[in-house]
Amino acid sequence: MAQKDRTQLGNDLKKLILSLLIIFALPTPVRSGIQIPIRKDCSLLKNKQIYDYYDRQEAHDFGRKIQTLIAKKDINGIYKNVLINELENGPRREFIKNKSFDEIFPKEWVHEVINSEIDCDSVGWRGFMISQGLIWFDRMKNGKWTIVTINGVNQEVFNKNLVGWVTNKGIIPPTCFPTFGYFEKEKLDLFTEKFRIKNKRKFEYSPGKYIGKTIPLSYKINSKISKDSVYSIATNLDECFKWNSENGFVKKKERKNDIVIVENFIYQKDNLKGDEDHNPFKYHYQVLSKLDLSKCNQLANKLSRCKESYLIRLGYHSGGSIGWLGRYYIFGIFEDFDNNEYLVPLEVFNTQNQALNFLDYQFD
Repeated sequence: MAQKDRTQLGNDLKKLILSLLIIFALPTPVRSGIQIPIRKDCSLLKNKQIYDYYDRQEAHDFGRKIQTLIAKKDINGIYKNVLINELENGPRREFIKNKSFDEIFPKEWVHEVINSEIDCDSVGWRGFMISQGLIWFDRMKNGKWTIVTINGVNQEVFNKNLVGWVTNKGIIPPTCFPTFGYFEKEKLDLFTEKFRIKNKRKFEYSPGKYIGKTIPLSYKINSKISKDSVYSIATNLDECFKWNSENGFVKKKERKNDIVIVENFIYQKDNLKGDEDHNPFKYHYQVLSKLDLSKCNQLANKLSRCKESYLIRLGYHSGGSIGWLGRYYIFGIFEDFDNNEYLVPLEVFNTQNQALNFLDYQFD
């Protein structure tokens, strides 16, 4: 009798296991008529895992979790359950408040995402993507998974009537803006060393707190690498329009190139012969938003009164798979005691969402 019970129990267990296998092998139903692709068993992959900071099955399952929330049109679930911080690119939390799923995510976009196969491996060091980069996600250093970027959906639109930064001298050329770009470490090191600035990161991202207080407005430093390069923390607008300059240092050659406007972006005119008269691989910018002067003055309270201030997007195309390289800057125009106008960097941001959140929450 006991032997019979054990046999029956074994048969029941086999049936249960078979049922579970069938359930997990089937596409996951999430809404009526909508299914996401079948779950993969990433342990079956034979190719070597190049980057070892993640578990393959965890990565695949997290991608499917994103797909499930999208298929359910669960906008709150997306922003609460699979997104830790603010998106590097895509609709920020403030923008989606009181908006429906359909107002943010187009039908075609949803169809592409929920029907995409989720890989078990990352796209190199960039993380994991869904549907050719419509969504990027990754595992953070703390071990948690999060969406990083959402591309191709509806988000904030800026004033299209803002075309370049217009002054009484003309539209400011893109090379006039003094920056701390990705490959300008020497400039940052020289100023922090000269003026004994201990918090280098704070200086890099909030230079307006130091200009006029720690660093004189018109101060310049000679480069140790290039004899012809003289770095400045702020740009003299007269020099900018008269001489050829490049992101904070002046070359004593008369400016010959005009600017070119392409879809609200300001480019330096390219002298090369050909169909294109602008070079996307050199610095160009777009004016995004005008700042109230009271806000500008708060960001540089050791300088004279701010005359004008904008949030701009400034950078260039890398020519590779990384794409556009740049940052978001708040600049202001200030005068010195001799009434010379200077273009001064006040705040620097790595992403558009960081910049917009700063403008929304930083000021009283």
